[in-house]
Amino acid sequence: MTAIYTTDPKQGDSVMLSEIASRYNISLSTVSRRYAQGKRGNALINGADTAARVAELKAAARACSARKEDVIKASSYALMRPLKQIASASSMLGGAP
Repeated sequence: MTAIYTTDPKQGDSVMLSEIASRYNISLSTVSRRYAQGKRGNALINGADTAARVAELKAAARACSARKEDVIKASSYALMRPLKQIASASSMLGGAP
């Protein structure tokens, strides 16, 4: 495997990908993959905005939890009604009086 040199976007000197990885605390495989994808300069060292992604995942989890609570409330609501109301509702649907 041959060494791949690229320009460090912050310092401007020509360094190997392994040096870029160690300088910016990024795994070598990540830097190599980004380089193979054609990313150069800041795109090579800038990662995804993890804080925004975590916030997005937390919001989705809260929404899912809220939906689950709504389903539980809706399914248990009928069980909280007095038996007299349940019986009258069944007679309206064609059940025995």
